[in-house]
Amino acid sequence: MQVYRVKVLSGYRITIPREIRSRLGVNIGDEVELKVESGRIILQLTDLPSDPVLEILGIAPGGRLKIEEAEEAVVEELEEKLRRSRG
Repeated sequence: MQVYRVKVLSGYRITIPREIRSRLGVNIGDEVELKVESGRIILQLTDLPSDPVLEILGIAPGGRLKIEEAEEAVVEELEEKLRRSRG
């Protein structure tokens, strides 16, 4: 896991490093969530690329999905695989 150090600026602002922005497709105006967990701050995008793997690799620019839509798609896929495995 790569660790990045950022400085807290006036107004308590921080800058997301360029490498992270590029890999995850973070753009100006995107929304993020901040969570506090076990003394850590977790920064998470509130929506995902339509194909996160390809988007991260920079292979396929895509639309964006809300996290809830991505979670629903994963659940549907798992349910379908379970139905097929039961015959």
